[in-house]
Amino acid sequence: MFQIKRGLSLAIPAFLLLAIVGFIPLLIILYWSFWAWDPSTYWIKPDLSFDAYLAIGEVGRWTVLLSTFGKAFFAAILCLLVGYPAAMAIHFVATSRWAFILMALFTIPFFMSYLIRAFSWRLVLGRKGLINNFLVDIGIVDQPIDWLLFSDFAVMVGLVASYLPFVIFPLILSMQRVEPNFIAASQDLGASFLRTLFTIIIPLTKPGIFAGFLFVFVMSSGSSTEVKMLGGAGESMISIMINDVMRVVNFPLAFAISGVTIVLLLGIIIVGNRVFGLTKLFEDV
Repeated sequence: MFQIKRGLSLAIPAFLLLAIVGFIPLLIILYWSFWAWDPSTYWIKPDLSFDAYLAIGEVGRWTVLLSTFGKAFFAAILCLLVGYPAAMAIHFVATSRWAFILMALFTIPFFMSYLIRAFSWRLVLGRKGLINNFLVDIGIVDQPIDWLLFSDFAVMVGLVASYLPFVIFPLILSMQRVEPNFIAASQDLGASFLRTLFTIIIPLTKPGIFAGFLFVFVMSSGSSTEVKMLGGAGESMISIMINDVMRVVNFPLAFAISGVTIVLLLGIIIVGNRVFGLTKLFEDV
């Protein structure tokens, strides 16, 4: 009981700070999304209505929402497919020294501006980029491939490259739950590597899988740099749409789009926690 009270007393300052800088602004945004826009004062007024939320259903806006969540979903899945083997290699195979080096290699790119990281992919995927020059030089193609850049493929590459470490780190944390005795017992009973993977390792690391998916999904949903730098001229994301709405000073609509996004993400968190047991990630092994 003493440890619980002590833990709560230590956590209160963090909770207060999170409420002040996090929850309260979100609640204000949700409240203001029901206000009306007053063109005479160029500001919002408390005429409560659902006009802003109804405006989301106009042509094009729902398309952007679905496109954003689709890109975020596939980016999260790709990060899991790439990050899970990497996390297993770091946790189960590499020595402590090599594990530190590998984790540092995944972190070093974040010392650079995200804008430069996204732009660097244009030098790799462009018509005169490294990949096209290599393919032309060795004779695989006669002319540069156009769809490598300014396409959904380029956006996916940019998102995966940007957010892959946010999958690897929670996966490594969840793999602490996999006791070496479990794997040894499975091998002694004659189970293959794949059977051990799908019956022991993956079930025990489900909280880390969902945590990594959630991190990438949320950050990809709010990303705009990769789409602007690597996507086509007609590509858009929720953040870009909100920015465009703010430019025409339609604040209630921008707040309503943000509110819908927040509610959807909270729903994913609640359902995912019940299915994958996210809270188990913080339990003692």
